[in-house]
Amino acid sequence: MSRKKKSEIKDLNYTKNDSFENLKTVQELALQRRGKDDELNPDISIYLKAEELKGKLCGLYCEKDKVQQNLNVMGSVKINGKELDIRVGEDIEIGNKDDRIT
Repeated sequence: MSRKKKSEIKDLNYTKNDSFENLKTVQELALQRRGKDDELNPDISIYLKAEELKGKLCGLYCEKDKVQQNLNVMGSVKINGKELDIRVGEDIEIGNKDDRIT
């Protein structure tokens, strides 16, 4: 975050805790939402969006374009005249695709 942005936020006296508490309030209101005939009709999409924003605020999620990956591929090395075929970083998968957060 730029210094200017940090300064503006400091001037507003608005903190991550303030934002987190506001999102909690939004979630509570979403669950208490009433529809026609005053029936309880929670708005799950608003609740989930607030949950996502809380997660981003806590650093649990990041935008796809902000993910940086470095991968070094090393095929083989020679040590004392002997060639070792290591293949570090070749054809690897990290984690289960279903468990990844995007």
